[in-house]
Amino acid sequence: MRSDPSVKENRGKGGFALINVILGIVALGLLALDMGYGVKVYRKQRDNVNERVTIETGELITLDLFLKEELPMNGFITDVSQINTLIPGSYQLKVKNLGITREVVIDIVDTTAPAGVAVPQTLFQDDVPSASDTVTGIFDLAPVSVSYVNDMTAPLEGGQYDVPVRLTDAYGNETIVNVPFDVTADEQAPELTVPESIYAYIGGNVSYMDGVEVSDDYDPEPSVEVDLSQVDMETPGVYQITYIATDAHGNSTSKVADIILEVEPQVSLDRREVYSYAADVLYNQVLRGEPITSFTDVEVAFRIFNWANRNIWYTGTSDKSDWTIAATDGFDTHTGDCYTYYAVCRAMLDVAGIENVRVERYPIVTSAHYWNLIKINGQWYHCDACDFADTSGFVFMQIDDELDHHHDFNGATVPPRATTSVQDRLDFTNFTMAEPE
Repeated sequence: MRSDPSVKENRGKGGFALINVILGIVALGLLALDMGYGVKVYRKQRDNVNERVTIETGELITLDLFLKEELPMNGFITDVSQINTLIPGSYQLKVKNLGITREVVIDIVDTTAPAGVAVPQTLFQDDVPSASDTVTGIFDLAPVSVSYVNDMTAPLEGGQYDVPVRLTDAYGNETIVNVPFDVTADEQAPELTVPESIYAYIGGNVSYMDGVEVSDDYDPEPSVEVDLSQVDMETPGVYQITYIATDAHGNSTSKVADIILEVEPQVSLDRREVYSYAADVLYNQVLRGEPITSFTDVEVAFRIFNWANRNIWYTGTSDKSDWTIAATDGFDTHTGDCYTYYAVCRAMLDVAGIENVRVERYPIVTSAHYWNLIKINGQWYHCDACDFADTSGFVFMQIDDELDHHHDFNGATVPPRATTSVQDRLDFTNFTMAEPE
């Protein structure tokens, strides 16, 4: 039987078709395999990259920050050596991962607080150091400011305590360092020296600060106030004034002095000349050339009244215009009356620095009489170099109860007097006073 050529042709076409189907299936399988591998590779390179990384200032930028594992064809495309890691900021980089370029970001931050070491302070309460002097060894990659946490305005509180000092870098990171402070407070009051007495004329100018000295262990210029509340500036007499010295920290001390107010005379002599005359007599005749520091105030005053008693001849008259005139006449002529004795003694007592005031007889029955009230060892006593015919010797350091009828006076016009007698302790031969038993 003869075969049909068309059948043969169809058979050939059917075989080719099958082969093509098989080949297509194989191709599709291979393509599927290739696509799966590609997806796997894509996922691998995608998951291997950290797209945003944060580091502290000063740390190195390394590839392992961005790539989780080392793979072929990895590396930096961006030159990271040009990035200053000491300066915080965000930078975009390019890296190569499995040959594929990826864009990533690195954030450089400063979250590290500064470090420092406290410098213990030993100081006076006014000497507040700069905060920067209280901490050393400060370390930080950024500039650091140093400040006190609390107000450190002088004066500081005395004692030992910790002072918090704040270290703050340029990016707000801060550290508190407690610095030991050993503070010495000013608790010492000023030292004050004032004159024992001030002589002044009513209505005249008064130099209250003459002879005043003040010093302090810390304050170079303590203030000095003068309290005149107890003074009647219109009435003659002896009053107390109070000097108050206060330093910068409120420590104060006070001392009192007497102000002796007198009516200004119409005629008087220059006191400096009178005192020069009196000093010559005091040092050369009364003390016989011995230093005044060799004697107590009692011994100096004792010798002054003894000299006046023995060297002034009573004549019953004197110029009573002012004590300066009477004293000068007494030194020149060695004559006069009770006012002369008073004036001569006053001049020498003033030179010796012994406070004294004049006492006048009151009431005046037949004639006036004058004598001295002197301040010895803080107490006022009567002294009179002029003796009377019915008395023996001169009056020295008597209290009111020991005075005779020649010495009646108004006690309201002079300072309060001593009330305890010292007569049994006085030696009128050697001009000394024994210590109390």
